[in-house]
Amino acid sequence: MRQNFRRLVLASALPYRGVMGDLDRLVPSGIIEQWVYHLRRQRSRASDAIWLIDQGFTLHDGQDGIPSHDATERWRTEQETVVEEVTALLALYDKINLGKADIA
Repeated sequence: MRQNFRRLVLASALPYRGVMGDLDRLVPSGIIEQWVYHLRRQRSRASDAIWLIDQGFTLHDGQDGIPSHDATERWRTEQETVVEEVTALLALYDKINLGKADIA
């Protein structure tokens, strides 16, 4: 009777590469899909916040329910940054899946 054995390589045993000491690791595809799902939700929420601001809604800093400073422009800038950065990450994800990413 012949037994099949598979070699298990721990992430800590994989070789280092690059100056920063990046490890080559395999991440299960289900976890990657969860990350991508949450990134898309984050981008959607940021886009919704921008839309609300465009419709005239405002955000204020304050304390005890008393607004003290209009934070609408700061909030909009932060949400625009979220949209840009998440869009770039999702584009990289798509390129990796299509085998067209230059990630060396």
